[in-house]
Amino acid sequence: MMKKRTPLLVGLLLIIGAFAFIYAFGRLDTGIGRDDAYPVYAVFDDATGLVENSRIMISGIPVGQITSIRLDPDDQTKARVWMLVDKKVKLYEGVLDPATGVWVNGATASRLQASLLGDYYIALTPGVAGEVIQPNGQIRNTVTESGLGAIMNQLEESSETIFPKLEKITDDISAITGSLRTAIGDEAGAAALRQIRDDVASTARNIATASGELREFMRSDIYPRGDDIKVIVDNVRDTTGSLRSSAGKVDRKLDRILNNVDTMTADLRRFIGEQTASGDERRPGTLAEVLNKADQNLATLQGSLDNVQSITRKIDAGEGTVGRLINDDRLVEGVEQVVEDIGDITSRISQLQVDLEFRSEYLFGQNALKHYINVRLRPRPDKYYFLQLVDDPRGRVRSSLRVTQTNDPTKPPVLVEDVTTTSDELKFTAQFAKRWHFLTFRYGIMESTGGWGVDLDLLEDALRFKLDVFQFGIERLPRVRILAAYDFAKNLYLAAGLDDILNGDSRDYFIGLGAHWTDSDIKAVLPFAPL
Repeated sequence: MMKKRTPLLVGLLLIIGAFAFIYAFGRLDTGIGRDDAYPVYAVFDDATGLVENSRIMISGIPVGQITSIRLDPDDQTKARVWMLVDKKVKLYEGVLDPATGVWVNGATASRLQASLLGDYYIALTPGVAGEVIQPNGQIRNTVTESGLGAIMNQLEESSETIFPKLEKITDDISAITGSLRTAIGDEAGAAALRQIRDDVASTARNIATASGELREFMRSDIYPRGDDIKVIVDNVRDTTGSLRSSAGKVDRKLDRILNNVDTMTADLRRFIGEQTASGDERRPGTLAEVLNKADQNLATLQGSLDNVQSITRKIDAGEGTVGRLINDDRLVEGVEQVVEDIGDITSRISQLQVDLEFRSEYLFGQNALKHYINVRLRPRPDKYYFLQLVDDPRGRVRSSLRVTQTNDPTKPPVLVEDVTTTSDELKFTAQFAKRWHFLTFRYGIMESTGGWGVDLDLLEDALRFKLDVFQFGIERLPRVRILAAYDFAKNLYLAAGLDDILNGDSRDYFIGLGAHWTDSDIKAVLPFAPL
């Protein structure tokens, strides 16, 4: 049974091996399709070892294959190698350097040896600059020799020049070692070498310390100021350029200046000779005549200085009016006090605010107009002095007690009469007012009699209510007046109210129109106004 199974197992093993070989052979890389690649070419000095279908590699990864190797039609001594490269790979042409004629930062094709048996392939680097190489384009940069072969070729080419130089180097080394043997062969030479070794070690430590400090200085002070240093370097370069351009101009101007100086010194020498040769102190225009006048002027000046010294001595002693003015401290203190008082008065006047107001009212009961001229002097916002002139159609009422003695038997011997007189005179008001927030209290003379008042100011003083109480004792009850005013336009207002409310016989209603404003010019007239 065992003998029959063995041939069967061997046959199955062969069949499985055949299928595995066919599968593995089918999985091998069969190259890249033309639909997925684009053709490019490169020109090599030597294409030995390259064959069609050889690999094209980037970083060890296949990206294409060689399709054709022919002589370059432009140069029959070189080989043109056509390649198919995967479309996913972008190759850059590079930038042509006009100075060297070399394409830099472009794609490079290198002929590399895959093994010691002579198998070669082409390695590509894509490049980073220039335009993308299009289909049928050329890879400008090629490397034909690399690896061990390139080294051997370089050694072979340089052997003729290297060996003579090596022989010369060997002779120099022999001479140096002989000199060293003579110089340091004994104990003194060894000690000198040790001293040199110690000095070199110390110097190296010092250099390391200095380089560390220099590195820290550069990191903390120089690198953060790179922009400033660049600006300084640019300024120095511009300055040196300007100096270089102006050096020629300065040289020419300096030559002219020196020539002018030579001419001036010659003229000055000749002038001095002419002025000092004659010795005539009276001839006008000569230096001797000028010096003579200078001596006379100095004598006069000395006398003036003596007089000034005498005057200053008297002033220091307090003699004369000027001496008393300068030395009497009481006068100076009085002047200072007067200046301070004047400054205080002028500062108060400058802070004073003057409000003017004109108002006319129509009295329905009197069927007449009543006119007001109001002046408010405001030294501070919370108080003011109120002055007023009034033209009242009711006139100015005065009450007096008249006593008459008579011998007429038909009349009482002593007659006492209460006389009330009315005159057409202007009335005046003078009151002091104090304000707390929206309330203002007034007290003083009101329309030529004693009185007081209360003001209520609302809506930033645009709406005002006034209560006036005055004329005590003239009638049975005092005169009470209520007024409401509203600013309907800038500096203009309407007023309405009730006058003499408590006395029914003389009670009256009124409506009025007024104007008010602040006048800054009138402050200059107040110090000169008569009391």
